[in-house]
This record gives sequence, structure tokens and C-alpha cells, in this order.
Amino acid sequence: MQRYALRALTAAILFAAGSNAMAADLLQVYQEAKKYDATFAASESAYRAGQEKTNQARALWMPQVSVASSYNNVRTDTEALLPNNATRDVKNSGDTYGYTVTASQPIYRAGVSVGASQLREQARLAEVNFAAARQDLILRVAQAYFDVLYAQDNLEFVRAQKDAVSQQLAQAKKSFEVGVATITDTHEAQAKYDGIVASEIAAQNDYMVKQNAFLQLTGVPAEGLVPLAAKMPATPPTPADINDWVARAESKSLAIEGQRGALAIAEAEIEKYRLHRQPTLDLVAQYGESWNKGGLAAARGSNSNLTSTLGVQLNIPIFTGGNTSSKLRETLALRDQAQSNLEAARRSTAQTTKQAYLGVQAGAAQIKALEQALVSSQSSLDSTKLGREVGVRTTLDLLNAQQQYFSTKRDLARARYDYLLNELKLSAATGELTEKELDAVNARLAR
Repeated sequence: MQRYALRALTAAILFAAGSNAMAADLLQVYQEAKKYDATFAASESAYRAGQEKTNQARALWMPQVSVASSYNNVRTDTEALLPNNATRDVKNSGDTYGYTVTASQPIYRAGVSVGASQLREQARLAEVNFAAARQDLILRVAQAYFDVLYAQDNLEFVRAQKDAVSQQLAQAKKSFEVGVATITDTHEAQAKYDGIVASEIAAQNDYMVKQNAFLQLTGVPAEGLVPLAAKMPATPPTPADINDWVARAESKSLAIEGQRGALAIAEAEIEKYRLHRQPTLDLVAQYGESWNKGGLAAARGSNSNLTSTLGVQLNIPIFTGGNTSSKLRETLALRDQAQSNLEAARRSTAQTTKQAYLGVQAGAAQIKALEQALVSSQSSLDSTKLGREVGVRTTLDLLNAQQQYFSTKRDLARARYDYLLNELKLSAATGELTEKELDAVNARLAR
């Protein structure tokens, strides 16, 4: 907690100072998020805990050694019957103490092999879950990064449009004052300006929200983030067949692999309880010493006893009060649950893969279309400005052309960010999202 608090304080100070020294690209921000994000830190701890399952599996076949010691103060009151039928009360008191060392080595335990296999599977599942956590962090960082950039772009577009409309409003008022335009032009420009002011407030608020979310995730102030390059190549997925991507996801998806591991663990649990009725055989050795003092020892002194044993111990479970049968039924139900979860993961992964694939495919085409639309919007705006100057276009025509131009710029920006995110999501769906893929996206930023 102190580490997170310190990093958050440092980030807040730098954020307040507005330092351009903190300008960072996507890969740098991800590296900071790995050290800062509490959710990822929890996953890392879970991974380290899971790796201990391997040692626990090994320990199942290792000898077990224990030491026990005791001390007792004993008082006895014995009523002795004498030959003449008289009785005599004999009282003794003294101390007994000692220790015992016990060592046991499993020879035959049917459930131990299954248990060891189950523990190793749990260790492997911890690795899968941690890999999934890394993928999730990459996606969350990329989403937060592009959210900030888009919110910043949107705010800049709104302000640029506001400036343009402000100029038209001023011109409309001046034209009305000199009698070359009607009051209608002024009202139309004023209505557009008022609407854009409201949009600017909303865009400013959204930008601040996205900055705060970014800071909370990464510990890095969302100031001066490296933007996308002005020109960004966008191509459809390769291979082009969506079924190839679904098949790849079926074999490599970490979500599916995690559920496969959970199913294997559940099946091993069933086998453990099925073997619970099997006998067990252990090699057992004991060594111990005990002492009696006072009235418990001969001649009221002290005596000691030394014992050592070596043998085998056979244990045959006969009846456990119904616990074993109940546990077996429970594990069977949990196995069915794991099977259903695996099937749900397969269906969800197939759907996610298709969505990401179509997002990349449509995104590439959309970016190309919007780039052409932006050129057309710019030409239309230029023509409308000229027409307004010569009197063949109205102020409203010019305002609409400006709005169309800035809307196209905003749509293009959104399409570019969505395209890159869908590329990352497609890699994640197929279990292939690593820092290498993130670096490829990072290379498309402006330098």
C-alpha cells in the first residue's frame, strides 16, 4: 500500500506541475502500469502462490517427521487389601515426562499420485491465469491510453469548430449591422455557437474523466501522451478467413486453456475420493524416552524407559459416516460445472474472436473511407466558404459544412483508435497478445 501511495503522490505532483518530462508512449505507460496497478499485483501474487503447488506435490511422497513431548504430574491413591482382610491406603505422587520422534514414509497411497498430479495442474493453471492477467493489463492500458487521446482530439475538434463558428457569428452580426444580411443568419450562427459551447463543456468533462481513469490505472499523469502518427496504415486481418481465427482461438485462447485446467483439477478431485476407500501402507519408525520421578519410580528415585520401533502401518478405511460418498457426489457436480464453464468459454471466445476480427476488417475499410471523406469534406468546406463570399451560399450552409468537416475528423480519429484496439483484442482472443504486439502498435505513434 505504501508503494502505491508513494507512486500516486509522485504522479499527482507531476500532474499538477504539468511537466512535459512525463510525456510517454504506450509501451512506457504499460511498463509503469505493471508496477503500479493493484489488480495486476494481485495476479502476480496469485502466480507466486500457485507455483508453490509444485513443491507441495513433491512433498506428498517425502518422509514426514514429527516430535512430541509431554510432562505430567501424577497422583495415585490405592486401597490395598491385606491377607487378614484389612485394607491399607497407599498414596503416591510423582512426575512423568518424555519425548517421542516419529517418522513415516508412504509406501502405497493410491490418492497421493492423483493429488500430486492435481497440484502440478494447479501450478500450471496459475501460469495460465497470470498470462491472462498480462493480456488483460495490456488491453486495459491501451484502452485507457486511446480514451485519453480520443477525448483530447474531440476537445480540440470542438474548440476549433467553436472558433470557426465564432468567426461566422461575428461576421453575421457585422453584415446585419451594415444591412447586407438578415437577422436570420445571426440567429442561426448564434444557435450553432450556443450548441457548441455546450458540447465543449461535455468534451472537457469527458477529457478530465479519462485523464483520471488513466492516472488511476497507470500512476502516470495523462499529460503529453504521444499521439498517433498523422498517417497510419490499416490493413484487414491475415489470414482473411474468419474460421481460421476461430480455430486458432480454440487451440490457444488463455480463457479456454484456463477452463481446461479447471476441468482437469475437478476430474482429479473425483479420482481422489474414488480412491479414498483404498488401503494405505506406510513405513513407520519411532524412537522415544520417558522418565518417572518421585513416588512413581522404584525406590522413590527416578527411572527411565527407552523405546524404539520400526514397522509398517496398514490403514483400511471402512466407514466415514457418509462423508466420502457425499464428497464424491460434490466433486461430480463440480466436474459438471467445470465442463459447462469450459463450453461457455469456448462459445465466448469464438464470439469475441469474431467481433475483434470484424472490428479489424471493418475498421481498415472505415479508415480508408473516412480519410477520403475528410478530403471531400475539406473541399466542400472550401467551396462553401467561397460561395458564401460571392453570395451563392448562406451562413447556414457554411456552418453545416464546418460541422460536417469536424464530425468527419472526429469519426476518423475514433475509427483509428478502435482499429488498433481490435487488433490487440484479436491477438488476445487467440492467446498471442504479448509486449511484442503492443510494441507493434506503439510503433504507429508519432515520433
